[in-house]
Amino acid sequence: MALANLNPRSTLKFLIASDFTGGEGGIVTIDGAATATAGVTVLKPATVATDVPVGIIVVGAASDSGTYPDYATNCEIYDTLIGCFDGALCGYGGSITAGDAVGCDGSGLFTQAGTGSGDFVIGYAMTSASEGEQFTIKFNVTQF
Repeated sequence: MALANLNPRSTLKFLIASDFTGGEGGIVTIDGAATATAGVTVLKPATVATDVPVGIIVVGAASDSGTYPDYATNCEIYDTLIGCFDGALCGYGGSITAGDAVGCDGSGLFTQAGTGSGDFVIGYAMTSASEGEQFTIKFNVTQF
C-alpha cells in the first residue's frame, strides 16, 4: 500500500538494511554498526522505544540488487519529522486515541509512548486508529 502524495520526501542517499516492502507507515532508525561498515547511512526498522526515529516509510521497496545493505531507488522515506504526517501506522495489539503520545513498538510501528528512561515520544496522535490502521501524527520528538 503506497501512501498519499507527500512532500517533502527524502532526497538523501541511504542504504536499507532489509527489504522495506510492505513497511509503509513504519518508523526507521539508523543502523549504526552497518553504517560504520558501509560508510553510508544505513536505515533499518526501529524495534525498540529507545531507537532514534529518523523517518517513516512512505513507499517500501526491496534493494536494487536484492542484497543488504544496499540502495533502494524505489523506496521513499519521509524524513522531515516536523509538522503533521497522515499515514502513520498503528502497531499490532493496541490502539491509539487522538491526543495520545506515540512512540515505537517492537515491530517498528506506532504505539502509545512509554515513559522509560531513554524512550522517545515521536509525537502526538491527531486522529484515532485501531491496530493496523493509519492515523495522523503531529511530530514532537522528545526523549525521556
